[in-house]
Amino acid sequence: MKKFIISSRPKQMTKNLLIFVPLFFTIDIWISYSYTDIQMIISKSIFTFLSFCCCSIIGYQINDFIDRNLDKFHYVKKNRPIAKNQIKYLELFLFIFLVFIVGGFFAYLVNINVLFLFIIYLLLSILYSYIFKNYFLMDLIFIVVFYIVRMSAGTIAISFDISIWLYILTGVSSFLIITIKRVSESKNNLNNTRSNISFYRNNVFKKIIFFLGIITCFTYLIYSVLEVFENQKNWIFILTSFFFFMGIIRYIQLTNDGSKGEFPEEIILKDKYIFLSIMFFFLFILVSLINN
Repeated sequence: MKKFIISSRPKQMTKNLLIFVPLFFTIDIWISYSYTDIQMIISKSIFTFLSFCCCSIIGYQINDFIDRNLDKFHYVKKNRPIAKNQIKYLELFLFIFLVFIVGGFFAYLVNINVLFLFIIYLLLSILYSYIFKNYFLMDLIFIVVFYIVRMSAGTIAISFDISIWLYILTGVSSFLIITIKRVSESKNNLNNTRSNISFYRNNVFKKIIFFLGIITCFTYLIYSVLEVFENQKNWIFILTSFFFFMGIIRYIQLTNDGSKGEFPEEIILKDKYIFLSIMFFFLFILVSLINN
């Protein structure tokens, strides 16, 4: 069992927390609902989260199986169970099948639209692993789409509309994070695991990352200001921009030199300044929404 847990990459399940963003940003709407309705809304978000965790697990198994021979030369990936031949092919197939059934069941419990996105995500994940991850730009575009699909699933699950700027922000910020990740991989000379990694060794990517950081911060600022001017949020909401900026700036600072950006979840979970920025960011949003 332990080898399957390790192969599932539990730390990377943090990516699926994006599903709860629509729930959190609409708290001012559903907080006044009856206890039963609130319980139903939260349950649907949790089921959606679990279903997309299953999606991620399946995607990681397929990706690790395809790259099993190349991963043996990677200083971290060589320790993954599939790369170490600890999981037999039949075991892997049965594990993927079981996770698919569980994930599909959770998605079905929410609604048919979430189940549809669940299947779409899986198909895209397979296409990405087999074909598009080896093509520059398509690699980035697919990962951005994965994040936007997560956000869409979280929105559909609770049946509330969210600002289009949140989708734009999700796309831009994920583009920033994956670009930093690829540049960090290139600094580690890990071109034996990705055929397109050599593109990211160009110094122009430092300027691109800086530009993406500015665009990400500016996008959130536009979103927060528009929410206030359209009477969707109160003035406290604009203050959340400060903590958002601090988190982005800190992340870029930490990944500017070296290879830390290769594992975004490690930085987010371990750096106390980013952690504090996130905590205060959500605290101010919560205060803003409750007092709206």
